Amino acid sequence: MTGLGINLAFWIVALVGVVCSVAVITAKHPLKSAILLVIVFFDTAAAFLLLDARLIAVLQVLVYAGAIMVFILFVVMLIDLQPHDLGAPAITPNKIVGVLVAVVLAVAGGLAGYNAYDSKPLPEGFGGVAQISESLYTSYAFAFEALSLLLLIAVVGAVIYANKRTGVADAKRDRGGAR
Repeated sequence: MTGLGINLAFWIVALVGVVCSVAVITAKHPLKSAILLVIVFFDTAAAFLLLDARLIAVLQVLVYAGAIMVFILFVVMLIDLQPHDLGAPAITPNKIVGVLVAVVLAVAGGLAGYNAYDSKPLPEGFGGVAQISESLYTSYAFAFEALSLLLLIAVVGAVIYANKRTGVADAKRDRGGAR
């Protein structure tokens, strides 16, 4: 794809990504939010394909849309939120400010204009296994390990939270059944 086709594809991918990302953070139920996040992950993979980074697009689908989403769904199911736990929807000042900031940024981006340009040829090995693995394990090794630790902490927190919730429910059930 060149010229108009790549620009049209970019704007479609960008629009789907922005709309689904906003829907992820505004969805009332965590499971709906997780499903929308899968769409965002696939959309990001499509953006990588537009950049001709096929390996990164495949890794995006395998790692994020596959493994990380299974992890997130596990945590959502472990917490076991009920509809009454979610509360009633409300319009807060933070939501109003967020919408205004988004509108201002969209207008500013539109006024700045978007001009199509011919891209330069990609360097040899761009998006390949050798280049990605070298970057991941040299320049970004600390960030890679820090992210692993952060995910581990999130799982431990979810397990502790779920145990506290079920411990309270078990205690109430035991007291009620003993009478």
